Amino acid sequence: MIQNIQYNDVVEVWAKHQEAAKKILKPSCHVCKVCDGRACAGHLTNILEFGGKGNNGGFINSVERLAAIKIHMDCIHEEYDPDPSIDLFGHRFSLPVFASPIGTILTEHPIDSPFFNANAAYATALVDGCCQAGAMAWVGDNKRPGFFEDQIKPIMDRGGIGVPTIKPWTDRSRYWQKLDAAKKAKTMAIATDVDAIGLGYQYAGTSDPPVSTRSLDELKEIVKRAECPFIVKGIMSCGAAVKAAQSGAYGIVISNHGGNIIESSPAPCDMVESIRKAVGDSVKIFVDGGVRSGEDVFKLLALGADAVGIGRPYVQALYGGGAYGVYIYTLKIYWELVLMMRLTNCRSIADITRDKVHIEETAKR
Repeated sequence: MIQNIQYNDVVEVWAKHQEAAKKILKPSCHVCKVCDGRACAGHLTNILEFGGKGNNGGFINSVERLAAIKIHMDCIHEEYDPDPSIDLFGHRFSLPVFASPIGTILTEHPIDSPFFNANAAYATALVDGCCQAGAMAWVGDNKRPGFFEDQIKPIMDRGGIGVPTIKPWTDRSRYWQKLDAAKKAKTMAIATDVDAIGLGYQYAGTSDPPVSTRSLDELKEIVKRAECPFIVKGIMSCGAAVKAAQSGAYGIVISNHGGNIIESSPAPCDMVESIRKAVGDSVKIFVDGGVRSGEDVFKLLALGADAVGIGRPYVQALYGGGAYGVYIYTLKIYWELVLMMRLTNCRSIADITRDKVHIEETAKR
């Protein structure tokens, strides 16, 4: 299916979906040609799926730091068709990319779309669009009754292809109920975003119900009870990565939650190499934050990531074109990654190694 729609055609359709999304999402999101956090800096703090914390410092830094990484070109090689496919969770995917979990859009502006506050429709379009393009969707969690169930149903309908992300609820019985629901849906993996304790706009200590931290012993218990690959999301230090690996988790997600947790956080791309050295091959490393193209995916793979997540652009793709918009956007990323592999003498993603990229001295910190 991917081979039947070439890159130029995909870019043209994607541009139309962006224009459609711009009309639908304004004034909450400007759907900028370059989604770098600058135009939405200073948004009200309850509009965080598009903007970021404070003045978007964490969001902007993630994009800028990733852009500072350059790619070495090598076009002298035999002709070949690059293969960006990957095996994860017992499945073969066409590319090492997933839609990051954005459970809902928090905005005080009404959005004229069948997907706005329609959790089942949104999750279905996201999961279906990703699956059709050979990728996978990670879905979110929320305190609203029935929200999580709506998020995991399309994953169940797709034979378990997708990853639900459960908030670290203070009420442990609530957490176990959602874990059991995900297991019943036979999802291929389960994740928890431990950094959700920093989402003060929704999960502050006065919120009902609240979320709370998880100790290493608790993570070990969760890993055991999950009975499927378990991923710890919200890792931004070597120490936290080592503890997550010690829990027995299948993988971690290096993420600053789209810049929504700490405004002065480092960029996720700056943490990949050091975390990979700290944990070795003991866990899979996923990373999201500021990823906007197949080139960005290539860079993060070269630094040591196993797969890469993309957040806000998938929201724009879905609102602009539904499941087909998600499919088209994923194909755009696919073809951009394939092009980078052809331009750098990489036949498979195993060939995308550290020597393929360069971080300029002026960009290092």
